[in-house]
Amino acid sequence: MLSTLITVHGLIRWVTAAVGLAALAKFGLGWLGHQKFTSLDRKLGSAFAVVITIQFVLGLAVLVLMAINGGFRPAVHIEHAFYGVVATALAHGVSGLKRLPDAQRFRVAFLLVLASLVVVFFSVVRLRGTFFFGL
Repeated sequence: MLSTLITVHGLIRWVTAAVGLAALAKFGLGWLGHQKFTSLDRKLGSAFAVVITIQFVLGLAVLVLMAINGGFRPAVHIEHAFYGVVATALAHGVSGLKRLPDAQRFRVAFLLVLASLVVVFFSVVRLRGTFFFGL
């Protein structure tokens, strides 16, 4: 069960990256194009927050099962979990921008998603040595 959960956690990393990159593109275009922040933009920000939250919860389940099964490396895994908390918090920050003007909302949303993705990338590289499978 642990190996299956680790595999799923690793695969959802790509969903997180894809949704995050889509959000970056949309928020960047909205910011540079002086567009209105629409329901599609809200949904994309929410989708990123949901996907990264699912990823975080799966990671916590992996962490608990590793602790039970003896594969837990505290320094590495607690650091990885901490980065997961930071990345998830940044992703959820997008939904708190409702009162900002559209241009500022796009800019801040873009920066929050970018920061979240950078933290995710850094976290995976610190844990595995690479972001990609099998390398």
